[in-house]
Amino acid sequence: MKRSHRNEKFQKKSSPDGAFFISGLNGVLECLRSPHVQVQKLLFHKSLPDILLPHLGRVEPESVADALTPLGSLVQNVAALVRPPQWPDLDSLTDRLFQEGETPLFVFLDQVQDPQNLGQIIRTAESAGAHAVVLTEHRSASLTQTAAQVSQGAFAWLPVVSVVNLRQTMDRLKKDRFWVMGCEADPQSKPWFEADFRDPSVIVLGSEGFGLRDLVKRSCDVLIRLPQAGHITSLNVSAAAAAVLFEAARQRSLK
Repeated sequence: MKRSHRNEKFQKKSSPDGAFFISGLNGVLECLRSPHVQVQKLLFHKSLPDILLPHLGRVEPESVADALTPLGSLVQNVAALVRPPQWPDLDSLTDRLFQEGETPLFVFLDQVQDPQNLGQIIRTAESAGAHAVVLTEHRSASLTQTAAQVSQGAFAWLPVVSVVNLRQTMDRLKKDRFWVMGCEADPQSKPWFEADFRDPSVIVLGSEGFGLRDLVKRSCDVLIRLPQAGHITSLNVSAAAAAVLFEAARQRSLK
């Protein structure tokens, strides 16, 4: 906890451009590889991993005497100060995907507030082939250092965009041939594997503890659920996202 606090203090004091600290080999590698991320500093302790060398570009690595720096700890002896991507708005992204012949798959998060859940969902969504994660501007986690760190570099590739009104955005996409599916643990919801994800699709996931808000739920074309055989009544939102997204990936691979 102390290290995390020190990182946040550094960000507020020294990073007016929104840059934050990423530590660990996978996250740093993806930031170096991605054309969407600006790496401002690259720190290493002992030796710079060989796997990073082909991706340094103009970045000058800085050797530090200890794995614990003023920026925080260097997990796996490497870390970077990075400026996150500046993505286009959702309408522009949607237009571009259709122009490129893609079948868009978006993940909408209805006031998900835990940055660790957000980071896990970004990582899963990027791995499963989703095209964006969409957040609400208010009462939601945003792409902070914590979420980016948990995503293990996926934030460097997958657009994470915010909208003012989630329900209105859903309604607009429905007019543009999208099928909107809300994840809701309700007996009336259909099993997730019965949903068809092969057309332009939006998967909507609700907040921790509360699920989907009523207005958002009513705007969905269909509600889907994950049948559970155990005693507990709900799954973590990032776990639910993984199950649904990889079912979508399976169906799309068959198409």
